[in-house]
Amino acid sequence: MSHNKNFPTRVVGIFAGLLGLFLISTSPSLGSGCPCNYTPANLIDVVTADTLLLEVADIEETVQVAGIRVPRLESQSGSDEAWCKAEGGKAIQARDYARTLLSEAAEISIDETERLASGTLIAVVYIDNVSFGQELLYEYLAVETGEVANWCP
Repeated sequence: MSHNKNFPTRVVGIFAGLLGLFLISTSPSLGSGCPCNYTPANLIDVVTADTLLLEVADIEETVQVAGIRVPRLESQSGSDEAWCKAEGGKAIQARDYARTLLSEAAEISIDETERLASGTLIAVVYIDNVSFGQELLYEYLAVETGEVANWCP
């Protein structure tokens, strides 16, 4: 049986490589999807659960949360979508929950995706490095853009 002198070096090299991959994959900054390069913002007001007034770079901005739709506070004239009082109640619940999440957040940041002609920013909003829109989805206070909302019984 032949003994390979490089065997210990190879084993150590393989072990070191695996350890490096493990450390990279469990790193807090990589594992949490840190939006460290996003723009910091401060809460001014919550208009609706998906429409926020934020201070971004010392400018007051109206920010529409990207990727979600929330219940409407009231029927909108000219809209083909049905509206009921239950949707209005759900809209108030969503707005209050949004207000609580945002006011308790240690850090708010945005990732701008688009600016409308009206000046409104469409952006993914993060609270303490967690997607704000996803939090509303988890609580059934929003639906993803393009999905049919069933707010009325």
